[in-house]
Amino acid sequence: MKHYYTKQLFKRGILVRTEADELLEGSIDLHAHIYPQVFIEEPGRVRDHEWAELAIQAGMRGFVMKSHLWPTMAQASLINQVYKDFNAIGSIVLNSNVGGISPFAAESATRLGAKVIWMPTYTSKNDIEIGAYSKQIETAYKQPPPNKNLSIFGKDGKITEDVNSILEIARDTNVAIATGHLSAEEGVALAKRAKEIGLKKFIFTHPIISIINATEEQLLEVSNLGYFIEFTWISAFPMWQGLDPLLVAETAKKIGAHKCLMTTDAQLDWNPPPPEMLRMFIASMLRIGLKSKEIRLMVQENPSRLVDLY
Repeated sequence: MKHYYTKQLFKRGILVRTEADELLEGSIDLHAHIYPQVFIEEPGRVRDHEWAELAIQAGMRGFVMKSHLWPTMAQASLINQVYKDFNAIGSIVLNSNVGGISPFAAESATRLGAKVIWMPTYTSKNDIEIGAYSKQIETAYKQPPPNKNLSIFGKDGKITEDVNSILEIARDTNVAIATGHLSAEEGVALAKRAKEIGLKKFIFTHPIISIINATEEQLLEVSNLGYFIEFTWISAFPMWQGLDPLLVAETAKKIGAHKCLMTTDAQLDWNPPPPEMLRMFIASMLRIGLKSKEIRLMVQENPSRLVDLY
């Protein structure tokens, strides 16, 4: 794979190459959003093919394409046909507009190449109660989404059979399940059930941001099952959560880098393009004091295991 453009900028002194650039090479961003995602007029930073080109120039191995609204397997397939040595990876978010917590939606996604299945985000009960991404969707559309307030729990307080079926589908197809915008309580319960069912790949989605706000005990419950804790860099940006980067580093140290992921969750035009955003995350963690071998685990080795790019 050639990184001619970026290398020329380094050579000409326009960019200074640092350790963060070296760690960005070979990385996989497991969580970043397509453009456009919600509506055509939304302010984006890069289109999908431009995102791929920037990632290739930086020497990245790939990224997972996420959309709150629609599956991304077809877009990923097209990117991969154009950029032969790159890995664009499709996914689905089980919001109500694609059927919600639906085994059929999960199965069809895996048959089309999805490598990550997210539990509901803006139609989850937790997101709606907190007023998180559901508020943005409410502002964007006149019509409300169907079947809101999705939860993994049924009226009896137990995990539903549909959820069990989805975990089994993910297990049998070796696909990762991510918790989306479920509550911390739901995330822990889902991880425990996933372990019982025999699922190998599980991601606790950005659990230390305010819409999830998992406790250290809950993080350890999930990581001790052999599953991954995700940190998203968008959460530290002023227009989002304003998360203290020190908290990310401290939490990663407590959990152990071998059980953590660093992703961008990039979207909209008030953040840099995703590859630069991941480089910023890496550089910030280095400056705070994480070791390069810890960061390599979180941006290269752990992600590659989750999407079968060993």
